[in-house]
Amino acid sequence: MPRCGLLCRGSLVALLLAACSAGNNAVVPSSGSFDVARHESSVVPATAGKIAVANYYASTVTLYAAGGKPELRTISDGIAYPNSLVFDKSGNLYVGNFGTPNGSFNSTISVYSPGGTSPVRTITEGLLGPYAMAIGPDGKLYVANYGGSTVSVYARGSTQVLQSISKGVNRPESLAFDAAGNLYVGNWGGNTVTIYSPGKASPRNTIKTEISRPSGLAVDSADDLYVANQHGNYVSIYEPGKRGTPELIHNGVHQPLALISSSSGELYVLNFASNSVTVYSEQTRSLERKILQGVACPTTMALSASSLLYVANSCPSSVSVYGASSSVPLRSITNGIDGPSAIAIAP
Repeated sequence: MPRCGLLCRGSLVALLLAACSAGNNAVVPSSGSFDVARHESSVVPATAGKIAVANYYASTVTLYAAGGKPELRTISDGIAYPNSLVFDKSGNLYVGNFGTPNGSFNSTISVYSPGGTSPVRTITEGLLGPYAMAIGPDGKLYVANYGGSTVSVYARGSTQVLQSISKGVNRPESLAFDAAGNLYVGNWGGNTVTIYSPGKASPRNTIKTEISRPSGLAVDSADDLYVANQHGNYVSIYEPGKRGTPELIHNGVHQPLALISSSSGELYVLNFASNSVTVYSEQTRSLERKILQGVACPTTMALSASSLLYVANSCPSSVSVYGASSSVPLRSITNGIDGPSAIAIAP
């Protein structure tokens, strides 16, 4: 859901609540090999590189060509206060809707085929405040329900809940997977990150050490887990199989909202309080550059396969686009943007 700068968490959580009335030294699991290509088609869809932006205020999703121009189309059918987006490998777009705040919220997920503007199916079962979504390495849809304190899992193409994960889940805001398909859930309400083996509903590990309102997760190519701690003003790092106090990144981190681990070995941190994106070497953990220009009350970000960085801003509503290794935006997208709450990039 939109954070402060769009709609303060306290008020939105209050509306949502009105509507619906293992140890400190846990270890990140060591991962085995996992070949994502075995589970997804190798055919590149026609939507590759296109971006989708969820507009919370306008209750629309706007789609743009790769790089952010031109605007391709706007979707309004089936959209009601959208907060999360994800594409699957076939280019189908999933939109997580909180629903009209009329006392019920009526959360849904609308699914659109490539090029479509009307949903081909709508998921209603197992949803209450869908805050984050992810397509797992198994091709299933995973939904973090902030209001319901669950993670709902759906088989590909299904509208029915295949599995509901509630043990260890407390106001989840973020999801991530490692190379072995283990699921990581960042629990805002519990100040924990819970880790689930593939297909399991009970956590194999619970991380509590140096977790303070986790708002974003990322896993790098070495399966190191990064956690954005919004109230702690730091990113904590957990290496597979390593116990004890995690390494912390404080330099340049101010109310972090989101993280991205890039294929080039860089960690991107979106900082709400300092209106910045800070970029670190994953190998040395040192600050490499800071992006300030074009960042204003940021809400989320996304990184394309070609290393184009998209940053959504709420004051005023815009999306800034940056080239690889650049700190100056190539362009600012304003047409069709109104309260951007989520960005997704078609594979």
